[in-house]
Amino acid sequence: MGKRTQRTQELGELAEIALRELASAAGGVRAVHSAIARRTFAAVKLGVGPAVLPTQLMHDAIAAGTYATITAACTRAATTVGALTGSSDVTGDEVTEDDSRPSPSHTTRGAQTIAVLHGLIGDDMERSSRVLAYPLSIRVDGRPVVPKYRALATAFPDAGAHLVVFLHGLVETESAWRLGGRPTYGERLDSEAGTTSIFLRYNTGRRIATNGADLSDLLEQLVPAWPVRVHRITLVGHSMGGLVSRSAAHHAAENGRRWVELLTDVFTLGTPHLGAPLARGVHVATAALALTPETRPFANLLARRSAGVRDLIHGAITEDEGHASYADGFDVGAAMDISVPDGVRHHHASAVVTGNPRHPVGIFVGDGLVRTDSAGGRNKLRDIGLRPDDGLAINSAHHFTLLNDQRVYGWMRRALAYR
Repeated sequence: MGKRTQRTQELGELAEIALRELASAAGGVRAVHSAIARRTFAAVKLGVGPAVLPTQLMHDAIAAGTYATITAACTRAATTVGALTGSSDVTGDEVTEDDSRPSPSHTTRGAQTIAVLHGLIGDDMERSSRVLAYPLSIRVDGRPVVPKYRALATAFPDAGAHLVVFLHGLVETESAWRLGGRPTYGERLDSEAGTTSIFLRYNTGRRIATNGADLSDLLEQLVPAWPVRVHRITLVGHSMGGLVSRSAAHHAAENGRRWVELLTDVFTLGTPHLGAPLARGVHVATAALALTPETRPFANLLARRSAGVRDLIHGAITEDEGHASYADGFDVGAAMDISVPDGVRHHHASAVVTGNPRHPVGIFVGDGLVRTDSAGGRNKLRDIGLRPDDGLAINSAHHFTLLNDQRVYGWMRRALAYR
């Protein structure tokens, strides 16, 4: 096929994924339809006897043919799109960038669409070796920057010695930090504290430990390639990004990475250190839905959720955590508590949706997705070693408020100045 642009490759993969998901959805609808029909015809048979059988056979034949046609059409279309755009041929022709028409991954809306797919099926996308399942990377204006001296010097002309590395959360991109169109924490820190902020993007459907190891490896390459000598590193993670930050520090300490010697502070904002109730709820709901034929297709749909989402059941940050108990069932299993590394100050922020932080609803719901005890890494059963004095709690706020809030910024600014 010769050369093809990255834009064509990415658009082709998006279309192919959409068509294959539509084919899968048709199969799920067929399963629900069939289960309900069997129960209905069984009830009718009790009243009219065998006379219902011809109607049932005709219904089953028509339904099977209809769904099979839809599924086959979508599958063939997906295969055709993959062949025409080269999205299915990941080892063949050269992929080039067309600067006049940016790739979806280089635009805010396109990147957000891909981020949602990452959160849902990112691990499956990676197994398929898709170009959309790109690795963890530094991003400037939506484009990746390789951790090499020349590329870094061009991308960061005012490079300083204190690096502040930002990691977004599940189904987010680096653009999430610009909530409401306001300047990011990083931009303000660079202006007021002389730091150099680096925004990363990663596939949130992969295991948290895998992304943590990749972050550790990236920083190990980045430090010697940085245009000036690095004196200090700070990690800032929102939600899942905080777990990835902790995982990277743990990986670095376990594997003798030198960059961790420069790490002084980690900020985790609304991070489910002890797990997220929604992730546990989906885990149990999947088992409940699998109990009856009519709801089993919905259980199968939920069971497809990514490894990254499953890691949020307990806030797992290592490869050894969690997955032994991740078979969907009513038992959510046990968790491991990986203490934070010595010598690194771990700051943690939480939010409650109520005006009164002690209101029972606020305590129970937290920021809407993460409870305050999980964000603080401590409850009656678990404790990962975060100090209460290093925490910040804000009220009348939700999970995403923590991405860009004056109270959070002031707290971060004071903590970094103190060191």
